[in-house]
Amino acid sequence: MTEPRFYDRDTETMSRDELDAMQLQKLLAMLEHVAKTNPFYINLWKEAGIDVSKIKTFEDFRMLPMMEKSHIVADQNAHPPFGTRSGSINNNLGRTDLYTTSGTSGQGKELHACSLRELKAMEEIYRYGMAWAGMAPGDIVLLTLPITMLAGGRVEYQGAIAADLTVLPVGNYDAASKVDYIRRFNPKALFGSTSYFGTLATKMGDEVRQSSVTTLLTGLEGASLPFLKSIEEMWGAKAYDRFGCASMRADFMWSDENGIGEPGRPGSLLNIDPFVLLEVVDPDTGLPVADGEFGELVITSLYHFDNPVIRNRVRDGAVFQKGGRKGSIRNFHGVEMASISRIDDVKKVKGINIFPQAVDDLVFSWPEIEQYEVILTRTAAFVDVATLRLQLREGVSGLTPDHIVARGKEAVKSRLGIYFDIEIVPRIEVSDYKARRWRDLR
Repeated sequence: MTEPRFYDRDTETMSRDELDAMQLQKLLAMLEHVAKTNPFYINLWKEAGIDVSKIKTFEDFRMLPMMEKSHIVADQNAHPPFGTRSGSINNNLGRTDLYTTSGTSGQGKELHACSLRELKAMEEIYRYGMAWAGMAPGDIVLLTLPITMLAGGRVEYQGAIAADLTVLPVGNYDAASKVDYIRRFNPKALFGSTSYFGTLATKMGDEVRQSSVTTLLTGLEGASLPFLKSIEEMWGAKAYDRFGCASMRADFMWSDENGIGEPGRPGSLLNIDPFVLLEVVDPDTGLPVADGEFGELVITSLYHFDNPVIRNRVRDGAVFQKGGRKGSIRNFHGVEMASISRIDDVKKVKGINIFPQAVDDLVFSWPEIEQYEVILTRTAAFVDVATLRLQLREGVSGLTPDHIVARGKEAVKSRLGIYFDIEIVPRIEVSDYKARRWRDLR
């Protein structure tokens, strides 16, 4: 076990009871402010018949309705362009950073805002994560994410700068240019999306394990543990994962100094409890799940006073790890590494429910696989066809393509209960952001 790397030792070594008391105090102060200043939440709570002034405990807090993407989009459509939730810009409170989302859910593009005081608090979250990953002031980090109107890229840049790192913001360049910057400036770490690190490794070829990179700040997608381990193997470096969402405008769960863990012994993503209240609930009942159980993530920011995030269900689920476990260095709540997946991300193929995470776990357990994608189509007779397209890593396996295809078909049938067509292709394009591995063309 790696020696603890503390950013704020006093806070990180608090007991669970002390952390609960601190979170409750911050929560009540935030709710009191929002109940007086934010029309979006004032109306949401009024419609639910909730008197926020009567909330005194976490149990009382769970009476508040949850909100999600559809509420935000509807509010923006009714009150364009900012909606009634974006208090800092509606009330002209000074500098406000605005972020849009990609709109890939089909529900519309959300708009999120951060005031200056919220941004300063967000920077503290990144200082925790960077310290746990062993990043010291002055270390060089290459940011692979483009800087656009999306939160992804901009918040990572600001967080790395806040941690006093030397940042190479090369995300808007092509892969060949990024490789040139790695060769020229010898960064200690890569900071970006997990899948894209595989793309860069392939681009670098045999020299990748001789590069200066020792730290991989992965994230932006629900990668399986086999995939994370394969990325570590490609680079000969240690991965530290993270999780965030656009509505928070931050990554708020991070690997500790032990990294991602090992097969059969996954690590943890620790919630930064001083700044974020994490609930993991049964998606059907809304009640908290027990330690070690899978549930839906519900997020409340304890520092967004101007542009609040309160009981936001993000439609991601994970295995809850309750803070205060025996032998824990920190008593922060968290989730099991690589257990995050979409609550609603289920593909029905030939009448069978297929969870993409199950395919991810299976395919990346094959060492010769660099990337994959699944294409769902339908024949003229309305029969579902699932095609698994594989990009192979160079020089990893002595198996023939025919053998890989035959073995893959049997493995998929055994694991998922149906056959997939399998093709070997020379290249699969992977975004700088989240990998979009499923295309449903039916």
